[in-house]
Amino acid sequence: MLNPMEYQEGCKDNVISQTADFRLTRYPHADPQSQTDKWWSVLIEIEGSIQAFIHKAEAFLAEYDDPDAEEESFLVPVAYDPADLHVEKARQPVVIFARQGFVHVLNRHEGDGGAANRFGVLSVHLGAIVRRDALDFDADWPDTTPIVVPDDAVVMAVIDDGIGIANNLFRTGPTQSRVAYAAILGANVDAEGSQTSIGRTLSQKQIDGLLEACTGNHLLNEDLFYTLTGQVDFYDQVFSTVAMRRSHGTHTMGVAAGFPMEEQCSNRPIICAALPSALVEDTTGVDLLPTLYLAFHMLVKQARRFRTQAGDLAPAMFNLSYGNGGGPHDGTGLFATLFDHYFGAEAQGAQEPQQAWLTVPAGNLNLSRLHGQIEAGATETALSLAVQPDDRTATQVQIWMPYAATEAEAETAEIAIATPFGPAGSIATDGRPCHSLRDGAGREIGRLSYEFAPAPINRGFALLSLNRTSSLDPKEALAPCGTWTLTIRREANAPDQVHAWVRRDETLPGFKPGGRQAYFNNDDYKRFGKFGAPLPVDPPDTTSPIRRSMTLSGYGCGAAPIVVAAYTAKQAEMSDYSAAGPLNRPASACAADRDGPDMTALGDDSLVLRGVLNAGSRSGTMVRQGGTSTAAPQMARAATGAIGLHGLQAREWAADPTAYPGPIQRVDLTDGSNVDRVGSGAYRVT
Repeated sequence: MLNPMEYQEGCKDNVISQTADFRLTRYPHADPQSQTDKWWSVLIEIEGSIQAFIHKAEAFLAEYDDPDAEEESFLVPVAYDPADLHVEKARQPVVIFARQGFVHVLNRHEGDGGAANRFGVLSVHLGAIVRRDALDFDADWPDTTPIVVPDDAVVMAVIDDGIGIANNLFRTGPTQSRVAYAAILGANVDAEGSQTSIGRTLSQKQIDGLLEACTGNHLLNEDLFYTLTGQVDFYDQVFSTVAMRRSHGTHTMGVAAGFPMEEQCSNRPIICAALPSALVEDTTGVDLLPTLYLAFHMLVKQARRFRTQAGDLAPAMFNLSYGNGGGPHDGTGLFATLFDHYFGAEAQGAQEPQQAWLTVPAGNLNLSRLHGQIEAGATETALSLAVQPDDRTATQVQIWMPYAATEAEAETAEIAIATPFGPAGSIATDGRPCHSLRDGAGREIGRLSYEFAPAPINRGFALLSLNRTSSLDPKEALAPCGTWTLTIRREANAPDQVHAWVRRDETLPGFKPGGRQAYFNNDDYKRFGKFGAPLPVDPPDTTSPIRRSMTLSGYGCGAAPIVVAAYTAKQAEMSDYSAAGPLNRPASACAADRDGPDMTALGDDSLVLRGVLNAGSRSGTMVRQGGTSTAAPQMARAATGAIGLHGLQAREWAADPTAYPGPIQRVDLTDGSNVDRVGSGAYRVT
């Protein structure tokens, strides 16, 4: 669609997002033509309505004379119904799928750094490459037929990967499922009656039909079932962890909403979205973000189908057991915006509000050395970054400057970068804010850039992006492994702190190897205590810029969700990996009012028996899974006893859950005094 010269590597002045541009321009030497035709998932924030954006985009494409181009260059999913398309907002997120050439156009400023471009696009967040044949341009609108449930019903909504919807914990009989709706976003398109633009969706009637078709001699062939649902198709290289003994989503949904089949549970209907495993492999959350937004939009719409006998909307309990290390960590970032959009005051103020709560984990990054803190008044601080060999994922470091009411008031600083072989350049926040790092052959191996994030964030941030250090492609430009150094120079009277975070990118258990986590590695960081155990909190006299504080998941910094930390039962103490607050202060008036997690739940039975037993991928099996990802769905389960109380807010319940109905009791911890790690206290589901 566009001239391949548009994909030239290096810094550009006219792009909205340097992050997106850096990713779009990786490896153009391999096949320039394919760079034009790649399809991406993209989360854009637009000014105005979605319909207005569509009209502007179509008008632009109609004027572009390219006889060899495909007919379509972008797709707005059918999850956005006609009512959504005409909603006017000053700033609203929308997920699209677009060819790479058109994404480049969307990512351009008009003129000298204007706020928006010709399409009204305010920000661009690039997701993952998607197959063109995985998109359905002819999908129909999703079903909105009301579903009548008992008056005490609570809809259990789970977004995860590898969800074994056929597990007997999610059934009331051999061929009767409790799953009323499942979006299998990693599946191939189902040509018959598709109601989603990517993957496929299954109604309860369809799931029951597949259960019956896969049952013989009173035994369910679960391998066949997951093949027919599209979750596993080895011939077309579609993989899900439901093919393995343990899958994250099955365990999580079992903790949150699992009941023995013989109990005939009728008041906990389930809706779920199974995310593509290929996206979950990228633990930075960058690839996942557009699909995550789309999954929430789909499930929030489906949750509103459930009504009591009296016609009222049934309450809905959502759980997302993922963490993320990115963002400004003050409750104003992109992830906080996501949850506020669907669960915050704006959602509650809808014409017919639905009581909908969300639980998310605090994160497991407390000891990962991914957070650096530059103190107020420090004129020069160096952060050593250990970049690992054989790392097949890109490395990103975000440096967030102090809050500023306007861009003109933003603090100035110089950020210098040194490779393992010596100084490589610098940027100034008040000068040309981009520096391209190149190898001996002139190929870009990294980029250091700066931009100002407008309201509600109102912070400048610098981003160091590095290519991977290992590849099977001999033509690929690789970043060198070893110790890199970031040096932040500020004026002596700077009144506020600057914070840096390395994006998480290590490989998760059960996925193919590839990512090796980069981390800060200053010599003055004290890792262990006097008995050789890792220190779970920063020593009070520490002078190291590397901190365990402020490692709370980027998903858990907003005002809307219930954020859950983890404790170890046998030792009656916080799990050492459980991330902590506080949040990044000062911040704008839109920032969250939290100091850390809201509460703490069981993450491990003991230091030896890590994790908690619950559902394996196959019916009747039990596996262990730990971390704050397991703690969060326990509190989602406990909250169902109180979510139906009129006017009760999610975090109001989390402040003292034992004061309300529900299967929950308080647990006394030996180290439970730090509110930045524990929240209101530790609890266990009874």
